[in-house]
Amino acid sequence: MKLLVDTSFSLLFSLLLAQPALLTLAAPHNHRQLESLTNQTRNLLKLTKDLLNDHVIDTEIEHRFTSLPAMTNKASQLSSLKLKETLQQLLLDFKSFELHFEWLKQASRRHRLQTLPNWTKLIPLIKTLSDNLQHHMSKVGVTQLPSPTPSLPPFPSIWDTGNASLEVLQRFRLFCDWASRALQTLKSRN
Repeated sequence: MKLLVDTSFSLLFSLLLAQPALLTLAAPHNHRQLESLTNQTRNLLKLTKDLLNDHVIDTEIEHRFTSLPAMTNKASQLSSLKLKETLQQLLLDFKSFELHFEWLKQASRRHRLQTLPNWTKLIPLIKTLSDNLQHHMSKVGVTQLPSPTPSLPPFPSIWDTGNASLEVLQRFRLFCDWASRALQTLKSRN
């Protein structure tokens, strides 16, 4: 009987010692995945900055797109980010920007504009990042919210297409900057 109690106690003690190690096995994967998402976002940020530098229109623009994701985040909010809500919102915003870039791509083709930035570089990168974000969300048990479809205006004139492309790029640059900081903050906590 004493042997059985000693064996049970020994087994229970071994399991208790192993539990933290088992829990931390998932943490490195989560950390690596968030690192990858952060790097992808930083890559998008750099590409967006390059496209803005090469943009043919260099002027103040009217902010007419009410359908773009609202940027109401502040640096002071980084410390209070929650994984689930942040990942959900980032995915919704990336998908919204993807739709806006697709719309701009179609408008540029319609007007046969060769001087606007090359959207073909951005769109697949945003799609890949969105797919990776969805995959990570499923791994950590975060449900995906339904993506609202923004109401985009009819195709504008050539001039308005140029202004719209500048506005979307500027807002996307701000968003990518925020998103990379948010992902970096989440990564440092996990």
